Amino acid sequence: MKMANEVGFSLLEVLVTLSVLAILLSLSVPTMHSLLAKKNEEKILERMENDILYIQNQAIGSTKNFRIILQENKYIIVGPDQQSIIRDLPSNWTLDRRKLDSISYNENGTIRKAGTISLKTPNNTYRYVFPLGKGRGYLEKQ
Repeated sequence: MKMANEVGFSLLEVLVTLSVLAILLSLSVPTMHSLLAKKNEEKILERMENDILYIQNQAIGSTKNFRIILQENKYIIVGPDQQSIIRDLPSNWTLDRRKLDSISYNENGTIRKAGTISLKTPNNTYRYVFPLGKGRGYLEKQ
């Protein structure tokens, strides 16, 4: 019995279409992976900046001592009643704290101890500089 209306795609047309889609997807995966790593890096750096701003704001006009203690693969935000928040860095990141081991501010918003922190990620190296004065520091990409 012969069909009067044959509609549809042949097997060859479907295979060609699927192979073109597979090639396009295989080209986009490495780009997506590097974009995801970059966004993750930006998110972690932004969180660290917000934590530094937080302890500076808590210190202004207060006698309470908020500080950030730096370690090789994490930093710890310590409040006046010794409650702490631990912020782990990714395992392939390192925090060089030879020049500055903690961050804290006076009650007028100035840094107690000026210094520099080096932060190494798999793709980049950053320096967090804390000069004397009221600023909370700034981030430099190396």
